[in-house]
Amino acid sequence: MTRKRRGGRSEACAGASCGTSPPTGKRDPLPRTYGINDCEYCEAKLYAGLSARQVSELRGRLGSSHSGPREILFRAGDPSKYLYVVREGQLKLTRTDITGHVHLLNLVGPGYFLGFDDVGNATHSYSAETLTPTVFCRIKHDDIAWLLAQAPQVSLNILLAVNEQLAQARNMIRALGQKTAMEKVAALLLSLYPPGAAGGSGKAGALHLSRQEMAEILGLTVETVSRIMAGLRRKGIINAPRGRIVVSVRPRLQALAGDPPRATSSRKKYRSRRQGRVAA
Repeated sequence: MTRKRRGGRSEACAGASCGTSPPTGKRDPLPRTYGINDCEYCEAKLYAGLSARQVSELRGRLGSSHSGPREILFRAGDPSKYLYVVREGQLKLTRTDITGHVHLLNLVGPGYFLGFDDVGNATHSYSAETLTPTVFCRIKHDDIAWLLAQAPQVSLNILLAVNEQLAQARNMIRALGQKTAMEKVAALLLSLYPPGAAGGSGKAGALHLSRQEMAEILGLTVETVSRIMAGLRRKGIINAPRGRIVVSVRPRLQALAGDPPRATSSRKKYRSRRQGRVAA
């Protein structure tokens, strides 16, 4: 049974003094100490266009929390009180139908907004569970309303961020309708592994994702997903220690997803090296 922890381990925040200290002794250590002032996603998606005074006001109303893997952030039907910004880690969003079947809605990662679609509702319409150690910022819905009245630019910032999320969802739906089973699995792993998260060593960012969960979101059978994952493991593209998934060679996974690295990137690197030699 998954132990329920609303909002994970949390700590009230006020400006630069806010931070969280992860517990020790766990197999999957939680991320390092974080403060509100060093959140790149809040900086890019909330603070943009605000004055120094408005940023200070916003920081004073933000909180920072963290959760371990397989912990419940909130359940469908729980009171909807916060807007969350994922800073690190992966979560799955689910909804249970009247027959008791759990449907996997989405897998989300850093920079994703959670709870915005429930701002006008008293309760959450879906559940959110962490797959990995996760860090997030959060702000009360009441504070959002106050903030929008003080700084309308925040409303535009949030709208742009949510619109980006919808575009990503549409792209995933389009890809799932056109790709082969192998391409679907590879594309899913890439979407959960942002560039730079996995290098040649493959030691960073293990995903806690079951074959059943992958099959549900991709519309494939568990047997098909298991067969493809076993093949990727034999080829050394991924590793799967103790039920986790680690991407070892991202470029090869990109090729299998039908999304090879763009040639323009290589040309840019060539021009940069050439210009460097000329300057020297």
